[in-house]
Amino acid sequence: MADIGSLLTAIPPVTRLILVATGLITLPTLLGVLSPADVALSWWKVTKHYEIWRPFTNFFFGGAGFPLVYDVFLIYRNSSAMERDVYFSNTAEYAWMHIMLATGIMLLNVPFGFPFLFHSLLAAQTYIWCRANATLKVSIFGLITIPTSLLPFINILLDLVIGGLGKALCGLIGLLVAHAWWFLSTFLPLHAPTRLRRRNPLATPIRFQALFPRSTSTAFGSRSSGPVKAPAAGPAGTARSEAVDAVRHRWGGGNKLGGSTL
Repeated sequence: MADIGSLLTAIPPVTRLILVATGLITLPTLLGVLSPADVALSWWKVTKHYEIWRPFTNFFFGGAGFPLVYDVFLIYRNSSAMERDVYFSNTAEYAWMHIMLATGIMLLNVPFGFPFLFHSLLAAQTYIWCRANATLKVSIFGLITIPTSLLPFINILLDLVIGGLGKALCGLIGLLVAHAWWFLSTFLPLHAPTRLRRRNPLATPIRFQALFPRSTSTAFGSRSSGPVKAPAAGPAGTARSEAVDAVRHRWGGGNKLGGSTL
């Protein structure tokens, strides 16, 4: 038990919550304790029967078999790496990103009515990870090696071949929402033409940030929604400030966040 506790505490908090919630929803469903219908997204049951857990639980039913094991591995590896190395363990920002992704996915899902959106959220998370590691190359089942920029689209193709049109559409929803988030949070404030640059309109609210302890500092400082304050004046302080800014915002830098074999 102590080993399990140590393993869990070593996982960053948002990633840990996603993994634990997936276990708490998926395992009882596979064991027959819960029915998939009890955790599926149904707006009619939310509004008429006040089953308000459904917009949350539908994101944590991951299916069964090898695909579930593989997806949980991807969440553990990619999400842990992003939370530590891209978001610098800033729990508020990383949690807010997932809330925005989940909200966008549910809105885009309205015309389709998919009951479970676990795969959509995983596809969105993978897209953000690929943007943060643009120069990294990954191996698909040890068969071919591709740039991470192609990985989200290869995954959609694999979904179409293996899981059919429904699974591919579910993944595409996540990909589109993640791209919209990247555009608002990174491209619009940093890379758009100067006259068109704007602050992210969906940036982490200050009140939401206040719900979480301040993130711990790293070698590069902490990542926050507001500007990073420069250290003490002087050449060393200036260099440190520039390094912070570069690491916080240069999504195309391609830092290797974990193993490269999928």
